[in-house]
Amino acid sequence: MKQFRIIIFTFLIGFSALSQNIDFSSYSYVIVPDKFEFLNAPDQFQLNSMSLFYLKKSGFNAFLAKDTPNANRCDGLYANVEELKTLFGTKLQVVLLDCDGNEVYRSDEGKSKYKEFEKTYQDALRKAFESVEKLGVSQSEMVQTYAANSSDSTNTLPAESKLSEINGVPFPSSKFSNYVNEGKSYLLRKTAEGYSLYKEDSSSEDGLKLVGKIVVMEKVVKYIDVSGNVADADFDQSGNLIIKTRESTITYDFVD
Repeated sequence: MKQFRIIIFTFLIGFSALSQNIDFSSYSYVIVPDKFEFLNAPDQFQLNSMSLFYLKKSGFNAFLAKDTPNANRCDGLYANVEELKTLFGTKLQVVLLDCDGNEVYRSDEGKSKYKEFEKTYQDALRKAFESVEKLGVSQSEMVQTYAANSSDSTNTLPAESKLSEINGVPFPSSKFSNYVNEGKSYLLRKTAEGYSLYKEDSSSEDGLKLVGKIVVMEKVVKYIDVSGNVADADFDQSGNLIIKTRESTITYDFVD
């Protein structure tokens, strides 16, 4: 039994070393399935959309399966999330496969013990992706190849579809919007990926200090502060910006 454990341990160490030697930045993209096998419905608990978000945050050119680019399939990786058996709580791992179905990476386990299903799955997923982010991936901008009879043989990938509203509330359409929180003024600037949030700061050269970014993708809106912490983002009927962390809710009041 002891010898068996040594063999398993040696295998895991060897596989971990193999993963570390793979240059994930040399791949062009990664595909996220529309549904993970352990879930009952596509994007249940927003795990697929959140996986897409975390992969992008970790430097991958990530796409949902339904948006798979017209490119060599072996230039890409294929992401999966697996639920591991545990007596208490939830335990998830992120797995990356190559085009032949070979496992090339397995993340650290993400563990959570919240009672609410959505909360515990999302928390476990976030923790599993912490090790993915440490890979330091930086995939180059992807070029899509079209058929020879197309008017253009190559082109950069078109922007993915993004949310334009939440629960019927449209996102700010202005290039710049003003907000206030606890007596301090903030500027929200519209960008290609969503928005950037700045705080008025007299010590900064241009009077503004970046405090975070809001990334808008299909079904997902997330806030990332300058330290890399991720939270949910939302806008209410009055145009106020709402940032929801695990500990608190911060409201930036819209100034008309």
